[in-house]
Amino acid sequence: MTGKNAIERNIQLLKDKDPAVRRNAAEMLGRSMDPRATKPLIKLLQAEQIHEVRRAIVLSLSLLGGDEVLEVLLEVLKNDDDSETRRNAAGGLRFFTNKVKALDILHLLLKEKDKTVRDVLVGTTMYLRDASIIPELLRLFTLEKNEELKSCLLEIIGLYDDGQTKELLRKCTGAEYSEELRFIATRAIGKLDDVSFIPLLYDISQKDDSEQIREHAHKVLDELAVVLGFNTVDQMVLEYLQQAEKKSKE
Repeated sequence: MTGKNAIERNIQLLKDKDPAVRRNAAEMLGRSMDPRATKPLIKLLQAEQIHEVRRAIVLSLSLLGGDEVLEVLLEVLKNDDDSETRRNAAGGLRFFTNKVKALDILHLLLKEKDKTVRDVLVGTTMYLRDASIIPELLRLFTLEKNEELKSCLLEIIGLYDDGQTKELLRKCTGAEYSEELRFIATRAIGKLDDVSFIPLLYDISQKDDSEQIREHAHKVLDELAVVLGFNTVDQMVLEYLQQAEKKSKE
């Protein structure tokens, strides 16, 4: 598969009349990780009309990498008419952690109309783990009116163990926020492993209007109680409530 003759053979097969042959050749070239395949794949992508083949080309180009490929992926993401091809491009950006800017992906996310592509862009932005975008994330969340986009932003915000992001997550568990946002905030808080949130999680588990959110908060508390060595959730919560009260008096 990776030998010189196999690479050249698959490059030739990119010109085959059968779309299935072109798709298979594109997939094999991606797996080869051979840079000689980059230009032929880009050339085929510019002419190819069959969606299944285009999807394979985009995936293979993502594996091959390079500055030229990054430009192609961004172009596909912005302009391709097939959502699955665009999803492949959005996911492929994860292979360019040293070249793509998380802030640019974030702004592409906010312009994206297709939910499935947005979901991949959320994952890609999180994968990049660029803490420098925190101020912009918080600003955009405050300004954004679209509930679905606010949910995407909060998913990303929940990744960061930062004072400002934690405060926003705490705020978003409030009753004035939608069930979707409350669930995202509760789930993110549970992943932070910050014991200062234990009283809040207990409050959520007892009072939230959503059974799903209450159950999730209780599950997190159960897991924390085991990890921290408490016999019961109530015992753990009482301990941290007392600590919080003592700290507030200091």
